[in-house]
Amino acid sequence: MSVEIRFVGGPADGRTYAIPDSVPPPLYLIPLAPPISELFSSSLEPSPIEKAEYEPLRNQGLPRRADDGAYLYQHRVAPLSAEEQEALARQRAERQAAEERRQAELDEAWQEIRRERPEYPESWRDL
Repeated sequence: MSVEIRFVGGPADGRTYAIPDSVPPPLYLIPLAPPISELFSSSLEPSPIEKAEYEPLRNQGLPRRADDGAYLYQHRVAPLSAEEQEALARQRAERQAAEERRQAELDEAWQEIRRERPEYPESWRDL
């Protein structure tokens, strides 16, 4: 008896496979094709084969199934490295600082408008 599993997200999104097992595995690994640049490199040693990890989607602790009965597996993203985390934190801080500058500019422009028209509300947010 075979079981069908369908992948959600990641490189195998939407693909369905029939596996010869009655119980779906707790983790499914799919080998990824190497980038084209690696195929044409002159390196004598092959690079390690990367794999995409998929884990079963669960609904109240039970494996989730699609309408056609296939078990659904969600792509599991690898954890970020320390450098990637620092880069994301830096980008987040830059965006927040830019938003604060924009809010300050809006508040300043609104104060100028209020000097010309005192009947307007105290803050532009009250419009």
